[in-house]
Amino acid sequence: MERKRLPAIKASIEDVSKGKYCAQEGFNPNYVISPHGVRLSRVRLMSTVVDKFMAESGKFASLTLDDGTDTIRSKVFTDLSIFNGIETGDDVEMIGKVKEYQGEIYITPEIAKKIDDPNTEILRRLELRAQSKEWEKKRLTVLENEKAVSDLEELKKMMKERYGIDAEETEAIVMTKAAAEEAPAGEPKESAKEKLLKIIAENDAGEGCEYQTLIEKSGLNEDAMDTAIQELLDEGSCFEPKPGKIKKL
Repeated sequence: MERKRLPAIKASIEDVSKGKYCAQEGFNPNYVISPHGVRLSRVRLMSTVVDKFMAESGKFASLTLDDGTDTIRSKVFTDLSIFNGIETGDDVEMIGKVKEYQGEIYITPEIAKKIDDPNTEILRRLELRAQSKEWEKKRLTVLENEKAVSDLEELKKMMKERYGIDAEETEAIVMTKAAAEEAPAGEPKESAKEKLLKIIAENDAGEGCEYQTLIEKSGLNEDAMDTAIQELLDEGSCFEPKPGKIKKL
C-alpha cells in the first residue's frame, strides 16, 4: 500500500518542545501533541541558529535553534552536508521530522536553508500568531462539546459534521486534556491575565502601563500576551486610554 508523505506543518519551537511525545508502532509516524492539541510529525520551523556542533568523527552534527518561544536541537547522524554553509547567528528555515531520545525532543532535518530576507521572518510570525488563535479556537470548541456526548467516537463525529474539525484533531485535543489532568499537582500557577494585571497595577503612574513594560516584565511570548490582553479588554477588566498603554478599571 502506498504511503503518503505527511505535510510539514508550520509551527513554533514551543509547539514542538512543550508537546507530549507519542511513539507509534510499525510504519505509523511518531508525533508530539502540541499544547493546543495538534499532532505534529513533520514540522516547518523558522529560527536563529544559536549553536552549531560538528563531531570530529564526522558522524554527528547538531544545530541549536531559537525562535523566541523556546530552543530545540536539530540532529543528523549520517549526511552532515545538510548543515553546510549554516553557522551560528544565521536565520534558517527547516523542514524535518519530530524525534525523541532519552527525554529530549529534537528535529531530524530534511531541508535546512538560510533566510536572507527579514520580511520572511515577519510574515511567518504573523502566520503563526493567526494559526495559534485558530488552533485555540478549535480546542475550546471540542472541549465545550465534550460533555454533550457519551464517548470519543460520537464526539469526533459531531465535531466533523458541525464544525469541520477532523477526527484526528478532536482525538489529539482530548488526549492533551487527559494528559494535563493526569499530571501531578504542583504549586498553583499564576495565569497570564493575573500576571499582566499585577504588572499593570505596579507600573501605572496615572496614564496606564506601557505595552513595552508588559513585554519586558511578564516573560510571556507574544502570542500568549496578545491573547491575555485581548481577554482583559473583552471582559472589561482593562481599557486602552491611549495607543500603546493599558489601564485597569
